[in-house]
Formats: sequence, C-alpha cells, structure tokens
Amino acid sequence: MFLCTFVLAFMLCPSRISSIPIEATSSAKTKDPKSDIQNLVSRLSNYQNCQIINYSVPFNGISGLTVPNNERVSRISVGRGIQNYTCTQGNYVSAGALANLFDVSCVYTMSANIIDSKTVDKLLPQVAYSALSYPYSGQLPIAIHHEFVDTPGSSTAGSISPKFYTSIGTENVIVKKINGVNDPINPSINVPWLQLGALENQGTLSKSVFRLNTYKGQPPSSCTKEGEQLSVEYAAMYWFTK
Repeated sequence: MFLCTFVLAFMLCPSRISSIPIEATSSAKTKDPKSDIQNLVSRLSNYQNCQIINYSVPFNGISGLTVPNNERVSRISVGRGIQNYTCTQGNYVSAGALANLFDVSCVYTMSANIIDSKTVDKLLPQVAYSALSYPYSGQLPIAIHHEFVDTPGSSTAGSISPKFYTSIGTENVIVKKINGVNDPINPSINVPWLQLGALENQGTLSKSVFRLNTYKGQPPSSCTKEGEQLSVEYAAMYWFTK
C-alpha cells in the first residue's frame, strides 16, 4: 500500500518528489485502495516520455532471458489486454493476443533511488489489471498497440507473429519468440515471461521486446468443444531495447 500511495503522490506532484517524507507517506491511511489504484493509472497520461538512463531490464534473477550485447532500454510500458486461445484436441492453444501499452517511463525515472525498480515493475501490471479492461483505456493515451499478424514470408498456413506499433503510426516492429520462461509466482495463472527479437527488415521500433511480471492470462487446463475460442484478460510489463 505504501508503494501505491507513494507513486500516486509523485505522479500528482512530480516537482515535489524530493520533499515527500517517506515515513509519513508509508503510514498514510487509505480508505479505498481500489480508488487509489484507479487514480494512479488515470495520472499516467500526464507524465510520459521521461528520459531513460542506465536502466536494466529487471529479470529478477530468472535465467533464460538476456538482453543482447549493445542493446539498451529504450521504452518502458505496462500492457493491458487479452490472450486469445482456440480449443484444439482438448487443450486451449494460443491464437495470439491484443493489448494496449501505456508509457510508464516516468514512474521509474521519478522514483529512482527511492523505490527499487523491481518492486515498481511487479506492481504496475496489477495496477493496470485492476483499473482497466481491454480495450477500455479510460483517458490514458495508448503509447503502443500490440497485436498478431501473418508472419512475413512464412509459407506455413496460420503462422502468426507479434507486432507492436505506436499510436501515431511512425514506428512498428514484428518480432519472433527467442525464449520463454514460466512465471515464477504462479505459472498456472500467469502467462510466461518472454524474450522477443525483431524480424529482419520488419520495423525499427525496437530490436528486442521483453514481456515480464505477467499477471493472469492463462486459460483453463482443458476444453471439450473443438474450435471454441476463448479470450483471457492479462497485464504485463513490456520493456523495449534498441
């Protein structure tokens, strides 16, 4: 609760961040935590595009995901969307995803040296999940759209790939899965963490995209109606590197 109160405070008054007494903030009473969360997310639109300096993708000690040499963090966003599935031979098989991504770079830059970025990274997907539902975005400007498209140049029927593109349409990238690891908290409920790499000549938005700190999105363990389609809501952090 301290973190929610703190982040809300500096998003409302970023110029006063250095004067906020942590002891007083941590002991503040909140009558309605859900309202605090909604207010927090509603303020994200006022603070975007903060300069990102010396941030590392927070893998939290999980092996299997690696930032390629010479790549640096270029964007930090929290995504809110749906994971799509099709019932195939008794199991739900992934059929892509749709999500809105919101710029949260300022949450990290404004809280530097005050709150550990790994803690912020864990909280934000839960905040987004609680306050929004896809495709609803409230009054937040969507920084990046996420969808799946036919894989360029593929001869495999039904092959699809993740695509990310900015709302103003100036940049995009189509990516492929490099690696994935199970969510360390609850893999039966939260979708895996992913490392995605840009396909050659398929956009300049980023060279790599990392989906981390996932929150929900997994389908039921089995299904009975062949071909049935299912959408499961989720949230996650998306870190972009160039």
